[in-house]
Amino acid sequence: MNDLLFGVSIEEIERITGESQKVIKKWKKGTKQISEPALRLLKLYLSGDASALLGDEWKGYRFTNGLIFVPEWRNGFAPHEIRAFFWRCQLVSSLQSENNLLKSELDRRNQEIDALEIKADFYRRQVVLESRFGMILERSFS
Repeated sequence: MNDLLFGVSIEEIERITGESQKVIKKWKKGTKQISEPALRLLKLYLSGDASALLGDEWKGYRFTNGLIFVPEWRNGFAPHEIRAFFWRCQLVSSLQSENNLLKSELDRRNQEIDALEIKADFYRRQVVLESRFGMILERSFS
């Protein structure tokens, strides 16, 4: 654990953990063991390791210079970008709902057009038949 504290000033450790300088000097000498909460906090602050404080499911996530880095992405994310993800998720959900609504409306209208085309074809044939019948009647009675 002393290697974690190596190169870090007593004042910096005091600022991070809130412990007294007397206790920190004992930690640095190795005469007193660092408490688990203080150790986790130091790991988070000094190495940026999120799993030190948040648990094993956060392995590979790290905080550096005010950004959170995730294992699957090379660039870190600022707080405003993380907030933007929330709004993007809301937007995607809204757009998916709207897309589903438009698809159902399009299907309904396509069915309506199909029905109208069937009626138009029927009336077209009917007009042709009636005009032929009319021509037959005209020839018969003229």
